[in-house]
Amino acid sequence: MTNRKGRGEYPMEEDKNVFLTILNDSRDDADEELKVDFGLIGKHAKRLFALWLCLAFGLGCLSGACGLLSQKVLEECVAKALISSHGSYDVTRIKSPAVLEEALNELGLDLLDAEKFRNAVEISGVIPSAAYERLSMYYDMINKNGANMDLSSLDALLNAEYSISQYTVSFHYRDAGLAQQEGVAFLNALLRAYRNYCVKVYKHNISMGNSLGVIDYREYDYAEAANIFNNTLSTITSHLSSLEDAAGSFRSTDTGLTFQDLRRTASVLKNIDLDRISSYIVIHSVSENDAETEIAYYRWRIEQIEQRRNVQRTRFYALEDSINNYRKDDILIINGVNGNSVVSSPTDVNANYDSMIQDKLDAEAAISSSTRSIRYYESVIEGFETAEATSKPEDNAFVRESLEILNEKVNQLISNVNRTANEYYETVAFVDEVRVLIPPTSEVPPLITMTTVKIVLAVEALLFFGYMGMASVSGLREANPPKKEQSDEPKPQPVATV
Repeated sequence: MTNRKGRGEYPMEEDKNVFLTILNDSRDDADEELKVDFGLIGKHAKRLFALWLCLAFGLGCLSGACGLLSQKVLEECVAKALISSHGSYDVTRIKSPAVLEEALNELGLDLLDAEKFRNAVEISGVIPSAAYERLSMYYDMINKNGANMDLSSLDALLNAEYSISQYTVSFHYRDAGLAQQEGVAFLNALLRAYRNYCVKVYKHNISMGNSLGVIDYREYDYAEAANIFNNTLSTITSHLSSLEDAAGSFRSTDTGLTFQDLRRTASVLKNIDLDRISSYIVIHSVSENDAETEIAYYRWRIEQIEQRRNVQRTRFYALEDSINNYRKDDILIINGVNGNSVVSSPTDVNANYDSMIQDKLDAEAAISSSTRSIRYYESVIEGFETAEATSKPEDNAFVRESLEILNEKVNQLISNVNRTANEYYETVAFVDEVRVLIPPTSEVPPLITMTTVKIVLAVEALLFFGYMGMASVSGLREANPPKKEQSDEPKPQPVATV
């Protein structure tokens, strides 16, 4: 620091300026020096402050806008859900056309975009924590030991087995042209459609349907109509028995009924209501036609039923022989199919055996049903043969009214069976098979990310350093003006005048 008067310095006592003089002693010219006047630098900084402030504001806004734009382009627009799928369910069927079509129809979206939506869905399995830790340990051993690794450890890594039961389903809604809320809604609809698909395909929850709505019993004579009701109630009872064995004491919150309640209702309709109508038809020979026509028709019906019963008997005996000679064990069997050899696994062997058992039971049930129908029609024929005259009009009216009442009761029973079965499969039997562990969600990206903040800070820092650099250079130039070169020629002498 120097504080000298004269020679162009600024007195410290007068201007209160602080400046630094750097002398170059390595040269002969001792007067060569560089003055750093902080007062002049501050003066130029004040002069450029307004310009710097405007540029800082403008470039800050511009860089912030660029950062937000790049943030929107680069952000991950995805909705995710975590599901659990056990058993033999194929989780990739989430992307199947049938499931996608149901989800698109639910939200009213264009089915022509199904392929675009399918490509936007991604499914990844979640490795169980225990298996993940074991695999990580093997990988660490490989990385540390390298070529010296024990082959048994490598073999253990290659043969490591684990079962995946949880899956992450991701939907990149921007790729499908949807907004965030629409993407979450679609993923919800897609998972509901997948659950419905699994119920239909894997659980075989085929609704009973109203067969009487397809076949109008009014188009048949009274005895034939009564037999239609008998077959329908037998089918319902068989269906309810299987559901009762699986569901136990399940009670529907919708109908308030159990499968046992429904089976009892079906038994009452068959053994009391229908039997009363059938016996009245037989005792009074109730018919819209003459006796000879009805006798000839029912004899023809008995012949048809006997033929079907004979076919079912042949099938029953063939299945019984196959089951007795079948070996249900863990060996592999080779079956010849069209000259080709097909190797069946133990699972296939057991499945084939169980299928034959079920076919045998179905054939036995068909034989029993045919036998009941034959006995019923024989009693109808006997009634017509012993009847002295055709039925009275009041008998016909009574039977018609009774069949109409029975029809309404059966329709209500079928509706209750379907509603109760659907609730059972959706809330009990199926809940542990396919579950949504974490509902579809999509994280809302922050308004300003760290990337945008870093871009703005970098631009402002560069601008600030530029601003300070310009102020420093201007202050140095003013503090160190260029010196005029000294000329070697003698100065001209004033000329005296007279």
